[in-house]
Amino acid sequence: MGAQHLTQQEKAKLYDDMLLRYQRIQEQVRLIKAKSFEVSDEDQRQINILESTMKRLYNDTQKLF
Repeated sequence: MGAQHLTQQEKAKLYDDMLLRYQRIQEQVRLIKAKSFEVSDEDQRQINILESTMKRLYNDTQKLF
């Protein structure tokens, strides 16, 4: 990611952007789960993809500092 070459302000901006994306994905997962009592196989696959993206975003935020 090259975070070592960024200023603190640039890192903070990136962190805020990542956090916003994380929260949007988190909301997508919540909406899928709220659709029905039982999550379908397709919904579960979508949740798995979204949660994988969330994990990657989290790991990227940890590399910033």
